[in-house]
Order: sequence, then C-alpha cells, then structure tokens
Amino acid sequence: MRLQKLPLFLLFCFLLSVSGFGQNWEWKWSEQVTQKDAPAWSYIMNIDFQNNVYTGTMFGDSIFFGDTLFTTDSYYDWANWAIAEYDEHGEFQTAFDITSSENNLIFEVLMATDKNLNIYLVGEFQQEAHLLDTTIYHGNVSVPNSPELFVAKITPGLNVEWIQLISSNSQDMCQGLAVSSDNYLYMATKHFGNAGENDTVIYMGQDTVVFNTSFCSVLKIDFDGNIVWRKGLRSDEIGIDVREININHFNSITVNGDLRGDLYFSNDTVFHPHPGEYMHRPFIIEIDSSGELINGIIPDWNIVLSDSKRDATGNFFFAGFVWDTVYFASDTLIKHKDTIVNILAKLNTDYEPVWYETAKARKEQGSYYFSIDTFQDTLFFVGRCRGKFPMFDTVFNLGRYKGFIGKVTPEGKLDNFKIAESTGGFKTYNTKLDNCGNNLIIAGRFSGHIYFGADSLESYALGWDAIVSKLNLYDLPHFDFGPDTTICDSIRLVGPEGYKYYYWNGQLSEQNWFNVTQSGTYTFACTGEEGCWIRDTINIVVQPGFTIDIGQDTVIGLTDTLYLSVPDVYDSYLWSTGSTENSIIITGSTLGQGDWSVWVKVTQGVCSASDTIQLTVSHTDELQDMGVKIFPNPAGNVLQIQSERKFNKVELINNVGMVVISKRINNVGNKVSIDISDIPSGIYLIRIYFDDFAGNGKIIKL
Repeated sequence: MRLQKLPLFLLFCFLLSVSGFGQNWEWKWSEQVTQKDAPAWSYIMNIDFQNNVYTGTMFGDSIFFGDTLFTTDSYYDWANWAIAEYDEHGEFQTAFDITSSENNLIFEVLMATDKNLNIYLVGEFQQEAHLLDTTIYHGNVSVPNSPELFVAKITPGLNVEWIQLISSNSQDMCQGLAVSSDNYLYMATKHFGNAGENDTVIYMGQDTVVFNTSFCSVLKIDFDGNIVWRKGLRSDEIGIDVREININHFNSITVNGDLRGDLYFSNDTVFHPHPGEYMHRPFIIEIDSSGELINGIIPDWNIVLSDSKRDATGNFFFAGFVWDTVYFASDTLIKHKDTIVNILAKLNTDYEPVWYETAKARKEQGSYYFSIDTFQDTLFFVGRCRGKFPMFDTVFNLGRYKGFIGKVTPEGKLDNFKIAESTGGFKTYNTKLDNCGNNLIIAGRFSGHIYFGADSLESYALGWDAIVSKLNLYDLPHFDFGPDTTICDSIRLVGPEGYKYYYWNGQLSEQNWFNVTQSGTYTFACTGEEGCWIRDTINIVVQPGFTIDIGQDTVIGLTDTLYLSVPDVYDSYLWSTGSTENSIIITGSTLGQGDWSVWVKVTQGVCSASDTIQLTVSHTDELQDMGVKIFPNPAGNVLQIQSERKFNKVELINNVGMVVISKRINNVGNKVSIDISDIPSGIYLIRIYFDDFAGNGKIIKL
C-alpha cells in the first residue's frame, strides 16, 4: 500500500506566546488540586453517561479539592488515591478517597461506570485498603505485601454494593477496565511469575489458575460481580504484558499489549513474526462478547503502544514510542540512543498503516508519551515537551515544559494545534473526549502560573499542582425552549426528535413532548446511546383558563332591541360592534333585516375567551301574513295559536335572546294552547316552526 503523508509545509517555529493553529478552540473551565507538602498530578479516570468527569489523584497525608480536604496518616507522598467528580460545567460535585494501611501503598486504580451511573473500581493494594465505609483486607496472609487487586461496585449514592479480590502470592495488576453498552464489566489483568515456582491466582473466589511464569487474563463480569467468562493470555517467552482494553459501539473488545513470543489466547494462537528470537513486539487482538477470538496480530514493529483507540468503523489509532530502529509502513524509523521517538498512527481494519507521524526530541528535552482519543475518524492528541519539538513538518519552539493539543484529520493532516502557556511548566498526563466529541478533557500538573484564555491559575508555593481542564473544540447546535413564560391553561413542550432517552423532570419518558398544566420549573434532557445530552430548563406560570356565554342564537324584530353582557371582572372586552364595554344593546333597525354573527372576546392576564351567537332580524308581523292568529295579545296565563298551515314547534324568546318556552307539537296540527303563566311580564318574540321554514311575531305577557 502507499502511505498517505502530509504535504510538505515550510519549516517555521512558533514563538512562545503563539498558540498556533486553532484559535477558535476555547478553554471552558479548569480545576486545581493541591497536595500540601508534595507535588500533585491528576488523571482522568472516567467520563460517565451524564458527561460527569472523574479524576484520580495520588496523595500522601493531605489533599485539597477546592474547599474539600482529605487527610490521613501516611509515610509516603503517594500512598493513597482521591477521586473527584465534576459536572460538565466544571462544578465540583463530590470526592472520596481510597487509603492504605500504615507504610503501605495503593498503587494503580482504574474506574468505569455504567449507564445507571454505578461506579466500578479496580485497585492494587498492599495489606489493607479503606474505601468509603469499608475496609478491604488482603487475601494472602502469608505474603501480605504482595500487591493484589480489589474489584468494587459503588452505587451513584456512593454506597459500596460489593467488593471482591483477585489475589496470588505474586504481584497482581489490572491493566484495562471498561463497561460495555449492555452494562458488563470487562477487565484485563496481569500476574507476575514467581521465579518459576508454581503459584495460584484466585479470581473473585470463582475461578483459579495455577501458573509459574507471567500471564494475563481478560474477564467478563456481570453487574452482580459474577464472572461470565475468563480467557487467559500466555506466551512461550517470558514477558507478556497487557496495556489496554477498548470496547466499541458493537461491544467488540480490543486488547493490546506486548510480548516476545507467540500469543496463546484460550485455544487460539497468534504467531510471532520472529519465533524464538526473543524480539519485543506489540500484539492486538479482537474478542467478541462471548469471549471468542475474532482477529489477532503481532506486527513486526519494534514499537510500544502507550495509548490506543478504535473508532466506530473499526480503524485502530495508537500512540507510542519507537523502541529501536524499525521498518514501518514502507519507511525506516531511525531511533538514536540520545533521542526519544514518539509516534502517532492510524491503522485500517486489517492493521495496515493509513498514516503515521513521528516526533523526535533529545532525551534531555523530555519528550513524553502522547495521550489520544478519537471522534468520527478524527484523532485528538495531547503531549508535553520542552525546547524545539519537530512534528508534522513543523518545528514548535516550546521553551519550558509545555502541554500541547492537536487534531489530525482522517487523512493524516494536522488540522489544529494549541499550546497551553505556563510560567513554570505544564505536563499533560492523559486526555478524553466527552460523550459529545466536542470537548476535550485534559489532566496533568502545572507549576507557576498557567493560562487558559483570559483566565489563569497559580500553583501552591510554586510547586506542582494537579489540574483538569476542558477545551471546547466546537459548539453543538443549541436547543432552547425560550425564556421563562406565563401561559394560559396548558402548553405542550416539545424537544428534538430522534433520540433514545427522554427525561422530563428527571423521569424517563418515551415521548419528546410533555403537556404542562401546572405552574413550576420543567427540566428536559435527551440523549442517544453515546450519552451526549441536550438539556434545557424553563419556568412556567400556568394561569387557569375560563369560558364565557352570551346566550343562544335568537331572533328579534326590526323594532326590537337585544341586551347582551358578560361579567364585569375581566381586563378587556371587544365586541363585534367595536364596543370595549362588558355589555352592548343591539337594535334590529340598526342591523337591518337578515342573519348576523354577534361575538365578544374578553382577556384576563394571558388568557382569553370568546363566544358567538347567530342573530336573525326579522319582520315581527310576518306570522299574520302567513295566516297565523295569536290571541289574546296581550295575554295573561294562556296563549292560543291558530294557523292555516300545520306547525311543529313554538318558542318564546325574551329581550336578551334567551328561549324561555320551547314546546314541540307532537301531533302536528293547526291549533294549540301554550301555558305562559310562569314567565315574567314583558314583550316576547314568538317563533313558530313549520316543516321547512319558520315565522316570527311579537306578544305581550301581562
């Protein structure tokens, strides 16, 4: 294959005050951790499903997280671990420590979290360890100082749910820890041989292996601490090591490390390119969720992989250093005794190089390993160096120890580069992208003043303080319900479509909408499988709605008037006549003969209501023209109606349009008597319904 290389840039140097490419990158926040009498450094342990950041810091007798102080008796400056949690805005949430017994150590501690925000910890300790309210005792009484592992599950409320041990007479280490999308815990362990003597490693009281030379294991563990399977990794040569474990979106597990002979994984063998010649080489294997080997390779590279990632499409990225002069991707990478050669590379799914870049520096300049992460086939890296630092056909003049951040395109081009300025030095330790892939979290330590945009921090007494920072790479599309508001009766809040998880006021929902009917604060959050959250909060005041009624449809004569009104309790009124009072008087002669719509709209606060009636203005003597006689008129208690045509219904309507009497004539006839004794005295409109029309008239009730 032909390796993709960068176009040759003109060689130039950056001054110390210049940040290089990527001036659009913006520091969002930084948090400082101080150990009173010793240097401190921070390590990014995990970013959970809610985008909270967990950092780990080793300490001796005391450590400060802002206003939070942990103290313990310790002989060593780095005997204990403190783990701190920050939300995505950099606000300190909580912290807890893992402390050792007197004159002993807590070594490496690894963390992973599941989607339910449970915390899984694996730590290497001597004799005993103290985690929250639990003391963990060494499992090997005969050799209490041999480092062994505890495996713990902690609830989101920081309660210990279970703790188990992995122990032997030799040193036991955890080299990788990850949680899959279906909430299984995967871990890679290493166990050192004991001078060829047989030893037994006990895995969480559920599995044992007898060994006499170094070997490694990969374990799958469920959320109750049960081992689902364990697979061994051995070599026919002394010196196998596991360095990392990664899980992709399809729950395929990638494990890498290094060895000097063939690799035996369960019943499979991956062959060394130089069998029997004791040559140090990296290995990469892929395992499915059932523990079966999918693929494996021991490439003929004299390169140590210090950090690696696999993207969603299966490409494999790594950072490392050249152990000795090596032939890589049709090129010879020369390693002199007085230089350090770091390397960044992208491999395709067949582990063939797509692009690579080396960085050479003299040993005394202190070029250290890169830490990397990937998002959508794009590589991000952080590192540290001093003096002149050549990379990507460019020489960066860093002066003192400087931390730097870079972005490499899928084709291998340097797209962005930023230097974090400090007066005493900034040494990066590791980096992780947040769940959205648009923010880079960077941890390490600094001395003197360090500058993040317009902000700066100062280390304690000019020593080395730990630091964790967030660098915004680009802004995501913004979602906003708008300003706080007052609404009438109810409103439907609608979030974006197409996400898997929706939460309204902290409750999981299947809908991206929520009907608000009560005043209060409403919080919304949604995300896909990756944990990139969209959030917003809105305060809503709900004003009760109301209705109004101005009566039924009615009929008046040309010489009649109609009085309509609503209660005089509202903020405003508007009638179809243009009136803004709470009542109106309508005269038939003003409107004229015909059918009319009369409406009113009233408002109270943000609420409004309206009502409409249909008004008919008619000749009041038309019944007489139809041959209908109504007598007596004026009438007392009984009204007689006699018609030349058969009719089927009679209505009496008062002066505000209300029907006060409605009588259906069951036996359609020409004559009927109507009892009007219960209605008040006054003038009434009478309407008589025939088969396909109606006629109107007027009566007086005495």
